[in-house]
Amino acid sequence: MSQREVRQAVGKTLRVLLLGLVVGIAMWPGAAIGSDPVVHAVLFWSRTCPHCHYVIEEVLPPIHQRYGSQFRLKMLENGQPGSAEAYRSAVQLFNVPPERQGVPALIIGNQMLVGSREIPEQLPGLIERYLAAGGVSYPPLAGLDQAGVEVCGTQPCSPVATETPAPTPADPAPEPAAVVAPTSDPVANTLAGSVLVGLAAVLIYAPVTVARAAPRASELKPSPTQRPRPVGDAARHARWSWLVPVLGLVGLGVASYLAYTKLAHSDVICGPVGDCDAVQLSPYSELLGIPVALLGGLAYLGILFLWVTQRMLPEGMASVARWTLFALAMVGAAFSFYLTFLEPFVIGAVCVWCLTSAVCMALILLLSSGELRRWRAAPGR
Repeated sequence: MSQREVRQAVGKTLRVLLLGLVVGIAMWPGAAIGSDPVVHAVLFWSRTCPHCHYVIEEVLPPIHQRYGSQFRLKMLENGQPGSAEAYRSAVQLFNVPPERQGVPALIIGNQMLVGSREIPEQLPGLIERYLAAGGVSYPPLAGLDQAGVEVCGTQPCSPVATETPAPTPADPAPEPAAVVAPTSDPVANTLAGSVLVGLAAVLIYAPVTVARAAPRASELKPSPTQRPRPVGDAARHARWSWLVPVLGLVGLGVASYLAYTKLAHSDVICGPVGDCDAVQLSPYSELLGIPVALLGGLAYLGILFLWVTQRMLPEGMASVARWTLFALAMVGAAFSFYLTFLEPFVIGAVCVWCLTSAVCMALILLLSSGELRRWRAAPGR
């Protein structure tokens, strides 16, 4: 074989090998993945956490629909095997301070988002940033491979954690305090119980005292010897009556704030007692799809309107406004009793703002019943 023929044979062989190499690279699974970056994230959540349900049911579905399989989320539920170990590893890895240790908590790249405000506000932007950078893998958390449910788009892409072998005795079983459902608040429950007792007493007292206030026959026409009522009593009653609009404005402010946080999906400033966010995120915070706080605000507006109306209209129409105000306060107090009962016994959390509104409504009912009683008992009415 001549030297020229040898060179031609070697050239053909090299071309065949090069073509095979190109085809192999094109068919290699890693090549397809590399052209389609994927962002991986981890979500710690609890079944008894209203914030978690809001994130899972309201925040994540549109994100899954938008990014599909490019956003892979591993969900670790409180109490499932391996979730406690993974959470402790995350706390150490990100140096999470005690005040930020809780659920829902989502880890994406080098960021850890905590709460129902941070996750919806920052997660979409972080996904875009990491996709532009070529994707990001799961964080190096202990036991993450054997824990949780991995979701690709809207479909699970790995078996649930309960199908893996049970952890050995050496694996720590108890969950960290950060991902356990919050314990009952004795102070908040005591406050709720006190408000319940007060509401029950007012709801019984108000209609009874109004019903028994009908004037006696001897009082329909005052006798010449009847002593007139002291002027100071009338002045004192008038001063007490001015508390109705004051309480109405306080209740309106509370209801407006709660309605805003509900519609804006923002956290409620609650203070050291109770868990207002848990109440706000519960299904009982809405009635037929309308926020209860919004209905409460309308009730307080009605009370303020009726209180002004009964002082501006003639006596005949003023009496209608007086009775309507009393009826509206009765309905508001009864509904406040129902909601206050739900908080410690059904929802498992107490909202101090809600208790404040309930107290305002109870006092308005008490004051309106007193004014209605005096009006009904007035001689010559």
